[in-house]
Amino acid sequence: MTPENRIDVILRTFVAFTFVIWILQKIWNRRRLYLASLKLPGPLALPFIGSAFYFLGNPHDIFDQITQMFDRYPGIFRVWFGSRLFYAVSNPKYIEILLTNPQCLKKEKLYALIEPIVGQGLFTARSVSYWKKHRKIIMPTFNQRILDSFVEIFAEQSEILCRILKKFHGKGEIEIFRLVSACSLDILSETAMGIKVNTQSSNEMAPNFSKWVDRVMEITMIRVFNIFYHNEMIFNMSSLGREFHEANSKIRSFVKKILNEKKRLRNLMPQETFLRKKVAFLDLLLNINDQENVHFSDDELLDETITFMIGGTDTTATTNCFVLTMLGMHQEIQQKVFAEILDVVGPIESVKCEHLSQLKYLERVIKETLRLFPVGPYVVRYATETINLGDYIIEKGCSIFFGIRNVHMNEKYWPDPYKFDPNRFLPEEIAKRPPASYIPFCYGPRNCIGMNYGMMVMKALLTTILQKYKVFTSYKHVRDIDLKTNLMLRPNNGYKIALKLRN
Repeated sequence: MTPENRIDVILRTFVAFTFVIWILQKIWNRRRLYLASLKLPGPLALPFIGSAFYFLGNPHDIFDQITQMFDRYPGIFRVWFGSRLFYAVSNPKYIEILLTNPQCLKKEKLYALIEPIVGQGLFTARSVSYWKKHRKIIMPTFNQRILDSFVEIFAEQSEILCRILKKFHGKGEIEIFRLVSACSLDILSETAMGIKVNTQSSNEMAPNFSKWVDRVMEITMIRVFNIFYHNEMIFNMSSLGREFHEANSKIRSFVKKILNEKKRLRNLMPQETFLRKKVAFLDLLLNINDQENVHFSDDELLDETITFMIGGTDTTATTNCFVLTMLGMHQEIQQKVFAEILDVVGPIESVKCEHLSQLKYLERVIKETLRLFPVGPYVVRYATETINLGDYIIEKGCSIFFGIRNVHMNEKYWPDPYKFDPNRFLPEEIAKRPPASYIPFCYGPRNCIGMNYGMMVMKALLTTILQKYKVFTSYKHVRDIDLKTNLMLRPNNGYKIALKLRN
C-alpha cells in the first residue's frame, strides 16, 4: 500500500469513526425520549424520518391516515416525525390536563409553516408572552355589548345572500361554500374591520379571497406533513411553493388594501367622532398605537387582521355549510329548526339580537354539527416542561398532537357517534360528559377568542336562509361524507346542497 493510499484509508476511517461517535452521542443525549417512546404504542418509525412516510399524499390521504392511527391506538400513542417525538392524544382526561397546563401553551414549531400566511397572529404566535400580550389587547373587542350591536349587519348581509340564492332555486345541487364564504367575508369586514367590501355584489378581488385561502391552506397542509418541504429552499423551488407564494401574495395584498382604507377613513374623521364610534376589532388595534407602552407595528397589524379575516370567514362558512348539509340529510330535524324559527323570529321578520339566545334547538344543531365536523380537527402544542398525566409522563421538549375530531367520535362519550342527534347537547346530557370530550373551539386559556362571535353569526345566517329555503342533499348518511383537511375540515366531494323556496 502506497503512503497516499494509507493516508486515504486513515482519513476515511477517521471520518467514519467521527460520524459513528456523533450518532452515538446524539442517541445518548436523547435517550430519555427514546425510553419514553418505548412505553407507548405507535406506528413503525424508521431512522431519520421516523413515521413521516405514512403522511405523504394529498389532504384526503393525510386525514385518512391520521384517523386510522387514532382508531388503532386510542387514548394516547407516540409518533416519531423526523427526529421529533409527538404524543398523539384523544383521551379527554389527558386533554383537560394538558390544555389547561401553563407548560402546554406554546404552539409547536410546525406553526412556523403557517406564518407566511398570517405571520405572528393570535393563531400562530409561538411565543407565549407575545400571545398573552396580544390576546389581552384584543379581548375587549369581543365584549358582548359590541357583539350585540353587530346583529343587524349579520341579518342585512344574510338577506343579500338569500337574494343571490334565488337564482339557484330548483336547479339541483350547487357548491354553496363560495357563496356562503363571500357572505361571511362581508359580515366580518363590516363588523370586525369596520369596512364594507361588498364581496357578494360588486368587488372584483374579494370573490377570489376564499379560493386563495383554500389553496394556501391546502398547500400548507401538504407541506406540514412532508418533512422534505420543511426546508425553505426545497419548498420554494417546487411548483407547490411557487403556487403558494403567488396566492399568499394576493391574500396579503387584498387585506393590506382593507387596512389602508381603514387608516384613510380614520384620518379623515375628527378624532372625537372616531373615539365615539362603536369599537370594532380593527378600530381598537389602530387606537392601541396611541396608548402608552403599547405599539403594533404595520406588520403586526397586518398579521392580526389577516388572522381574523381568515379565521372569521372560513370557520363560520365551513360550519354553516356542514349544518345545511346535515339539515338536508335529516329533514325531520330541519322541520324542527324551521318551527323554532317561526316561533321565535316569525316567517318574514329579520333576525334580531334578542332572538339569538332563544334559538335553543338551532344552537344544539350547530353544536352537534361541530362535534361531527370540527373546523380545526387538530391542534399541536409543545411541552416546555415535563407534564405528569397520571398514567403517562409527557417529556419536556416533546410535542403533543390533539385529535379533536377523534375525541368527538369516541363511543364512550358519544354512543352511536355517526348518528346526528342535537339532543346530545341538552343540559342534562352535557353534564354526563367530561368537559374536554367536546372541544370544537379548543380548550383552556388558548381557546378560540371569537367563539361567541362565530356562534352569533352562524345563528343569524342560518335563520335567514332557513326562513326562506328548504335544503336538500344527496348525501344519505354521515359516513357518506368523505373528508379531507387543509388545516380546516372539508368534504372531499363538496357540500352538495340543493335549495327550494318555501313560498
